[in-house]
Amino acid sequence: MGNTINGCRPQCERDDECPDEYRCQGRKCVRVCVTGACAHNAECRARNHRAICECPANHRGNAEVSCFPEAHVESRAPPAPPLNPCYDDPCGVNADCRNDNGRPVCSCPYGYEGDPLTRCTQGECTEHQDCPHYQVCTQLRCVDPCTSGMCGFNAECRVKDHQPVCSCPHGYVGDALRECRRFDPRELCNPSPCGENTNCKVRNDRPVCSCISNYIGNPLTGCRPECVGDSECPHNMACRNNICVNPCRDACGESAYCDVRNRRAVCRCPDKFLGDPHSRCYTECTEHNHCPSNEACQDYRCIDPCINTCGDGANCKTTNHQPVCSCPRSHTGDPFVRCRPFGPDDYCNPNPCGLNAECSPGTDRSGDTRAVCTCPQYYVGNPLIQCQLGECKTNDDCNVNTACYNYMCRTPCYTLDGDSVCGEKADCNVKNHMPVCSCPSGYTGNPLEYCYIPDYDDRKRTSSAFVLGRSY
Repeated sequence: MGNTINGCRPQCERDDECPDEYRCQGRKCVRVCVTGACAHNAECRARNHRAICECPANHRGNAEVSCFPEAHVESRAPPAPPLNPCYDDPCGVNADCRNDNGRPVCSCPYGYEGDPLTRCTQGECTEHQDCPHYQVCTQLRCVDPCTSGMCGFNAECRVKDHQPVCSCPHGYVGDALRECRRFDPRELCNPSPCGENTNCKVRNDRPVCSCISNYIGNPLTGCRPECVGDSECPHNMACRNNICVNPCRDACGESAYCDVRNRRAVCRCPDKFLGDPHSRCYTECTEHNHCPSNEACQDYRCIDPCINTCGDGANCKTTNHQPVCSCPRSHTGDPFVRCRPFGPDDYCNPNPCGLNAECSPGTDRSGDTRAVCTCPQYYVGNPLIQCQLGECKTNDDCNVNTACYNYMCRTPCYTLDGDSVCGEKADCNVKNHMPVCSCPSGYTGNPLEYCYIPDYDDRKRTSSAFVLGRSY
């Protein structure tokens, strides 16, 4: 059972692999209630793959020997029917048994081989599909059909779908069942399979047909000239060497335009291009770098980019091929629209000063009007960048040891430049926000100018060497 794709197997190996009314015999499921299983007139009933014999109603006797009606109990029992000679499995393993006039005849089933009186063995195959695709089934065996020498001399044999196929190898021709000979490629074009006015060439072991030069058509049937005069071509084509071609082909120079008029080529250079259309058309430039730095490339020409670019009263200067528009120093406005002289309100609108700074018109050293930036009262900082509210407005806003200078709380003992407000070697103390200068203990002099030790200064004036050698 099964199929040749998934594989074949015996129908059964044990009784429980068969239906209940069958038993496994010779790897086949056979009925248990067959002729001869029970006695004559007995009824057979299958149970657990075994025959259960019973005498029917109104009958008596041994169901495995003979059953007879009850009314004839005293009469002689009829002779028992002959037993089935195959009932006791007289044949070998896996063999089939056939009743031949009461005599058992043993034989191996289909697909099996061997001595049916002892054992039948399943063959390797029963049909080609039981074998791999490169083999065939012969006498229950899978064999290579190409080993029989069925192909001709120099031929190749291969198996396809269980069928041997004979063919001549690459580079050989002939009858593969008889003989293959080496192939001469020139044979493909002799005689030529092509049509009239054609060429035949062998390429990749195949004849290739083509029309001869300047001929058109189907090379397999025949080729002809496309034209012999201009009138045989479309109105925008001309006849050249028996072929209708575009008159502009290779007629004009490099980068030139070509128009067809009366089947003739008319050459011209594109707009803004220079040169001879029959030889070469060229541009003065295609990018700005092809022009001087004070010119720009526009429509393939180098021109002054400032022409008609800036507004009324504006100045224009070309930098790196780009026009730069600006109003004169004494003017304001949009340089791309109009420039006008500065008015008093223009210097501070918009405010050019820093954050929180105030702007007012003023004059520079040359007397020209300009914007003057200042920080408001009580603010400090760079008015060109930012003004911020100071720490103090009066000394009372600071600690007693500092004073309010330029709206910042700082020690009054030093100037803005970092110099002491007292004299040399003098001490400085702050009282009520005011600096108090005094000479240190042991010193004398004017603390606003210079403090000194009297003895030391006297010796210094009389003998500097003694001062230098003195130990402190």
